Amino acid sequence: MLLGIDIGTASSKGVLVRPDGSVAASATRDHAVSTPRPGWVEHDALAVWWADFVSIAGELGTAAPVDAVAVSGIGPCLLPTREDGEPLRPAILYGVDTRATRQIASQNEELGADAVLARCHSPLTTQAIGPKLAWLRDVEPDVYARTRRWFMASSYLGYRLTGEYVLDHHSASQSVPLYDPVAHAWIAEWCDPIAPGLEWPRLVWPADVIGTVTAQAAAETGLPAGVPVVAGTIDAWAEAVSVGVGDPGDLMLMYGTTMFLVNVTAQPHPSPWLWSTVGAYEGTYSLAAGMATSGAITAWLAELTGAGFDELTTAAAGVPAGSDGLLMLPGQPLRGHPVAAAPLTRAGVRGRAGAFRRHE
Repeated sequence: MLLGIDIGTASSKGVLVRPDGSVAASATRDHAVSTPRPGWVEHDALAVWWADFVSIAGELGTAAPVDAVAVSGIGPCLLPTREDGEPLRPAILYGVDTRATRQIASQNEELGADAVLARCHSPLTTQAIGPKLAWLRDVEPDVYARTRRWFMASSYLGYRLTGEYVLDHHSASQSVPLYDPVAHAWIAEWCDPIAPGLEWPRLVWPADVIGTVTAQAAAETGLPAGVPVVAGTIDAWAEAVSVGVGDPGDLMLMYGTTMFLVNVTAQPHPSPWLWSTVGAYEGTYSLAAGMATSGAITAWLAELTGAGFDELTTAAAGVPAGSDGLLMLPGQPLRGHPVAAAPLTRAGVRGRAGAFRRHE
């Protein structure tokens, strides 16, 4: 039996899979993000990432003996830790966390936006790790002074299970401007000035076995000591692999809290508009894009209207293709726009929902 566990934005999921790919058992744990300030989106790595893993492994590990473990998770994220892997603050999540905008502008000026794109194949955005590390140095210097290592969700789970400090090449390729996707190596001349004093993780491929479950991890999780652990990668690319998207020309569209698409390519395609990354498999690349909200919109609408998902789904089933021209864009309305000037109230949303149903 093969155990796979993924840490998502709003929940963690696990599957116990037979070698033929059929699922023997599954489990889910819901959790929340923390938003202590505008633009900040965080997870407590111990209370969310590791606690969910331990809980799911404890449940699924009793169903059958586990012969191998793989992990995946949201990313790119930044979890600063001491040398022993002890977290020093909550993890700063991927592009939904927008705190490092000043550092993005600074790095574009210092390194050159064109040079970053040419070297890393993607521009600096809120998705990038380099500006998040610079933010940590600028805003929380006491935390940075104690930081020796940094992790993403999947690499942190791998470390807790095996003691190995690694990061897979795909996740590293989203760590702009720190990684060279052609040389498949850290860019020392940019890593050192952006994040001096840090130990950089050893680079591996997502399918590589990075080690085995230690005695301590076995005691915490209930998994057998000595079971091999695979590096894993960022969740969207693990999702692509799970649905058979791995060869050049394959494309996946994923709906979750956010929406994502991954297109596998044989060669790198630098783009100022898309994420151009190393693929999940050695020898492949990918182009990706996403929107900050997808399923989150439905949850927001359910909260506003008081309707459940079943009710919303039933109502949506009667809407003709094209929704009579109705569009929803997941973003803030422009100031002065009628929607901004007349925000919806709960009662108003219910009234409009009723009008939609009558029209259907």
